[in-house]
Amino acid sequence: MRRETYRRVRGLHTAISRPDGLDIMDTDGRRHHGVNQDWYDNFWRRKAGCGPCTATNMLRYFRGRLTLPMPADTPQEALALMNWAWGYVTPTLMGLNSTQLFQQGMDAILAELGSPMRCRVLDVPDSPDDRPLEQQVAAFLRAGLQADSPVAFLNLHNAGLPELDNWHWVTLTALSEGPEGLTATAADNGNLITLDLSRWLKEAKRGGGFVTCA
Repeated sequence: MRRETYRRVRGLHTAISRPDGLDIMDTDGRRHHGVNQDWYDNFWRRKAGCGPCTATNMLRYFRGRLTLPMPADTPQEALALMNWAWGYVTPTLMGLNSTQLFQQGMDAILAELGSPMRCRVLDVPDSPDDRPLEQQVAAFLRAGLQADSPVAFLNLHNAGLPELDNWHWVTLTALSEGPEGLTATAADNGNLITLDLSRWLKEAKRGGGFVTCA
């Protein structure tokens, strides 16, 4: 097994420039941190819609850099965008289970909207011995966030992290690097959660990966 040579940085925090850029206000005043796949009105889309929802979060955040095909300021409007994104970032019978499927769908959306932005991928293989080092993951996430892109995160096993569902996409908005490792803030179904990425990289029984767009 490779030796981990990453000397962790103390107190380095990187985040998107507008932490509220994913937020949606409901008619009753409730704030949603990004969209919620439970808003889909179809059972299969509610079950498998985490990838298209993550794409929708990214598209809503990029509104200052591209023109969306519809407004997405309320949950009802956001649902229309979620359904539109599904047509590009489309789950298979196994869900949206690869970063390549997400990248291809998002790049098709960006091209359709006339945007020069394109996606970059960092894969995390199933085998721990083949995974990128923690410092490589940190550098990839840091670069994406510094380019003001939320980061799509696919995990195919949650490594026992209670706040993270298995076989699931979430939207990373911030990264903290400290003596205890990498910690990320993520939007997931309208909530903000904190994830121990160092633990995930070491203990996940299956891999996943990260996607940024810039």
